[in-house]
Formats: sequence, C-alpha cells, structure tokens
Amino acid sequence: MKIAFSPFLKYIFIGVLLSSFLQADPPLKYMKASTINESFVTEGSFQETIKDNITNEPVYIQKSKEGIPLYYRKIIRDDVCFDKECRKLDIIIYWNITGRYLGFELPEGEFLSKLDHEPFVESEYQRLHALLADSSIPLDAVSFEELIEKPSLKHQDLDAVSGATSKSLAEMVVKGAAYTTYKLWNIVNGPTMDFLSKNTENQLTAHLIHLILQSPESFDRVWALHKINSSVPLTPDLENALLEIISSDDFYLSYTAIQAIEAVHLNSFEFQERLFSLYKNANHSIQKELLKTLMEAPVLSPKLVGSSKGLLKQLNGQQLENILALYARHSIYDLETCRAVASILDNENPFISKKAYHFLVRIKSKDEFIQERLKAYKN
Repeated sequence: MKIAFSPFLKYIFIGVLLSSFLQADPPLKYMKASTINESFVTEGSFQETIKDNITNEPVYIQKSKEGIPLYYRKIIRDDVCFDKECRKLDIIIYWNITGRYLGFELPEGEFLSKLDHEPFVESEYQRLHALLADSSIPLDAVSFEELIEKPSLKHQDLDAVSGATSKSLAEMVVKGAAYTTYKLWNIVNGPTMDFLSKNTENQLTAHLIHLILQSPESFDRVWALHKINSSVPLTPDLENALLEIISSDDFYLSYTAIQAIEAVHLNSFEFQERLFSLYKNANHSIQKELLKTLMEAPVLSPKLVGSSKGLLKQLNGQQLENILALYARHSIYDLETCRAVASILDNENPFISKKAYHFLVRIKSKDEFIQERLKAYKN
C-alpha cells in the first residue's frame, strides 16, 4: 500500500533530514597554542608538500601568503589491533614550525577506541592530547612488550595488546589504549619532529625569528634564541625582542637571550647602551652575564662607560670587580674613569676599597689626585 504525503509534509520531512545533517558532529580536533599568531592564517595561505626523509612519507606545510611557514601536518593511516581484531587508525597530526607537537584531528565520522572497540570519551581525548605534548615521557626508551604486563601461562593465547598496562608505566598511556598512545607518541616525538624543526631552520630569517619569539610557548622562544648566530642581523624588531626577554622575570629565557648575542651584534654603540641600561634592575647572575657579553664588544661605547661610572659608588664588591674587569678588558684607563674609581678608595667595606686599589695600582697613573688617594688608602 502506498502512503501519500501532502506537499507540506514532504517539506517538513526534507527539513528534518537537512537539519539532522547540518547538526552532525564536527570532526574531533585538539590543538595547542600555535607558534605563529593565528592572524597569519588568513585568506591566501597555501600548502606545500615535502617528503619526510626519515619515513619517506609526505608532510604538508601550511604557509602564509607571504611564504611564512605556519605549521606542519601529516596524515597517519594504520591498523590498531585488539584481541586480533583490527580497525583502521585514521588521524591527522599537527606540528608547530619549531617541531613542537601542535595537535591532532580526526576526519568526520572517525573516532579513537579502547579495548572492545569502546570509543574514547572526552576526558580520554584530552588525556591523549596532553600525553602527546609531553616529550619528556620515556615512551621511546621502552618497547611495547615492556609496556604490557605478561599474561599468565593459562592465558598465553591472549593478544598482548589487550594485556593490562604495566603499573609502572600506566601513567604514560590512556587506560585501555596503550598501543594507540604508544604508537602516536612515537610518531609525534620521533625523528619526524627533528626533520620538521630542521626544515624550518633552513628557512629562517631575522623576521621569522622575531615572529617565533612572540610565541606564547617558552619552548618556541628558546628554540628561536638558539638559532641566532653571527649571520643573523639584529633588526630593530629582533633587537627589541631580545631586550624585552632579557628584562623579563624568566631567568632561563633571559640567560639564553644574552647567550644569543654575538660580538658582531655589539658593533652598534646604541645596542650596547640599551643592553647596559638593563644592568641596574637585573639580578646578580644576569648582571654578570651582561658584562661578560659586553666584554666581547669590539669597542666599548663611551656613553656606556659614562653610565657605568655613575654606578660605581652603589656597587657591592662582586659587582665592582665585574665592572672593573670590563674596564680592564677594554683598556678603559682614561683620567676621568680612574678618578671615579679612586673616589671609592675610602669605602668602609675593605673588599670594595681593595678592588679599587688593585685596579689603580696596575695602571700606575701619575695623576696627583689619584696618587694622593692611593697614599691615603695605604696609610
């Protein structure tokens, strides 16, 4: 028997189907903060394909319309087996341009599953996302067999992948999905990560380094700082970024930024002066590193020397020793500087006055003021 629908009911039926289609769950996607600001991922960005020379598989690099690399992605299709039954793993892995893990995405309709093909719940996707982002987990140092407890003799036919996760290693994986976690972690944090990092390194410019230094992730900023060398010019933007990092409260970042400065970068008197302007408010360790860096300058800025002389009476013994070492390294023995050092010979702290005395004795100045102060110190 045929059932006749009125035109009105037909439209309702079609509308319900269309509504159901439009409300389908979007693809599952979990992402961390990107190295490059999202404002660069605009209309006009394009994709290039490169071949991973480690796995000989294609990797896709997304670039801005100006050619700035934004992120990498790789499609992974493989089998994940439980109890000798397998289902396809179909997932897209994303890396930042520094090689750091960025996230993963599952095509529409795809899902990850545990034992008995039970789908992941939201908390398990979040846990997997966090585990993949943690490159310190030693999943590269164990075999999958070590990750799984050995079945008892009467259960020897049990598929090892279904075995209970070893208690000592349980914190490294998603419960019930040890093999999936193990496999994806080693893909994410394996040789491909280094290959992609090196690929970005081959494209580095001062502008790209500056952009990476704006990343919200410390890993990216440290990565970029380690790439600065004598062949990288300090553009105004890059110079400002370095000074901002050095003056920050993050000691390791500050220290790394100072180490990135090469002698050739100190040809600029202005940059030397801006660098030394951070000295007064820096902690002792950073102060010491700043002066060690300035020792490598081809010629020390006269304005910097003038600024340092104004600090002499405020310095403790160790600080004074470091400043005087800077003077000695650059042969700063002009009369005005030596008289400024002589003025602290009467400091009540004998360690401080002794440092000033030894500095002046070595230069053997004939200046009457300095000779009188030295004589008074000895008496």
